[in-house]
Amino acid sequence: MKYRQNSSHIPVHVDMTPMVDVMMLLLIFFMMSTTFIVAHPGFNIIPPQANSGTPQPPEHITVLVNRDGNIALGERPVSVGELAAAVAAKSHTAPLIFIKADKETRHGRIVEVMDAVKRAGAAKIAVAVEPKG
Repeated sequence: MKYRQNSSHIPVHVDMTPMVDVMMLLLIFFMMSTTFIVAHPGFNIIPPQANSGTPQPPEHITVLVNRDGNIALGERPVSVGELAAAVAAKSHTAPLIFIKADKETRHGRIVEVMDAVKRAGAAKIAVAVEPKG
């Protein structure tokens, strides 16, 4: 057997243009999708403004109350009746309960939430506000 060497060897060339296009599209997709992440999905809350406020410590529980009076503990929607039990289950991990309510929420609904949190045995309750200016 005779081994034949091919003197007209053609080098292999891989075109990188489609891969670069796909990578750029993925980069743009992830950049755009991260800008739309909402801290509390489903709860559009605009807190009232005040000159003074308490900074939120790392160990706290946030109770959200939106304009319509719907309540959420963290990201989980709850009713006023379920709120006391849910806060009691979590209150041993955080000494402070923040109530973050929309500025258009009825005062009576905020009082109901504060009462439920107090029944759960919360030692400290604070109302979250936005700084003025």
